[in-house]
Amino acid sequence: MKPHHWYAAAFFVVAFLVTTGASAQEHSQFDDHSRQVTKDYYNQHQSHPAKGLRNQDRLSAQDEARLEPGKPLPSNLRKKAYAVPSDLRRQLPPPPAHHRYVAIGQHVALVDDVNHVLRDVIKLH
Repeated sequence: MKPHHWYAAAFFVVAFLVTTGASAQEHSQFDDHSRQVTKDYYNQHQSHPAKGLRNQDRLSAQDEARLEPGKPLPSNLRKKAYAVPSDLRRQLPPPPAHHRYVAIGQHVALVDDVNHVLRDVIKLH
């Protein structure tokens, strides 16, 4: 293969990786609809909130600061993370492959299989 063909092939590979990476990042953001659905759910279920959304589940200021988008959940916070209720999950867009929605300390987050918080968290209190 001639050198200029290698450059062209490398360009297309890089362009593909950049565009697929941008697409994955778009899915990591909660849109306005998801935020509204989550807040409405929270408001409608305050008399019987699910684990992770209850007042007694609130995080300390120190733990809340550690719930950082783009970072892994610290081990003590992993123990406080619960699957979002199924009726809320059905109203949210399907998560990307190998990701799930969790309720943690009156927040809803999208985390991957190794407990990294994606780029967005919905704060409910």
